[in-house]
Amino acid sequence: MDVESSKATAMKPESPKKHKRRNVCLGVTAAAILVIFLILLILGLTVFKPKQTTTTVDSTSISDLKVSLDIARLSVHVNLSLDVNLSIKNPNKVSAKYKNSSASLNYRGQVVGEVPIPAGKISADTTQPMNVTLTLLADRLLTDSQFFSDAMAGAIPFNTLTKISGKVSIFNLFKVHFTSTTSCDLVVFVSNRTTGDQKCKYKTKL
Repeated sequence: MDVESSKATAMKPESPKKHKRRNVCLGVTAAAILVIFLILLILGLTVFKPKQTTTTVDSTSISDLKVSLDIARLSVHVNLSLDVNLSIKNPNKVSAKYKNSSASLNYRGQVVGEVPIPAGKISADTTQPMNVTLTLLADRLLTDSQFFSDAMAGAIPFNTLTKISGKVSIFNLFKVHFTSTTSCDLVVFVSNRTTGDQKCKYKTKL
């Protein structure tokens, strides 16, 4: 009898008060989680709404320029280094991270110089300066007749292209990827070792 009595006690159903109390606790917990999620969602779509991270070119200058014309062979040797000062603006309320990127120097559609941009981080609502030096790989243009003509004319057209990709993470719930591209056309004047006629186009894709 004692064994049967123990089994009956162990299988005794939960009291209505305890059952109700447990349901209330579960309901309150679920409601709290839902409220927190809604608050984060509202903040993510308003105050912390992702904004475009932009890259702009502040200035471009020549740090080194040497030109040697070989008229007999219709070839030209050019050593050129351009210092490009950039600004990366992060208008978001959280920091932005960008991965390994690059900047390139182009001559009439041909890549003639490239430099890597190491991965980094931009603090919230700040503008970060950056400097890159683009060096012309002269051997790529030794036998280019158009390059020879431009050098003879004293004005060589170039293009600098900077492309930075990264992401903005909000509360580790929302991750927005971005790619900021800056393309600048400019002319290098051989006689006075200056740049001019610079025109830039900026584009950011989220």
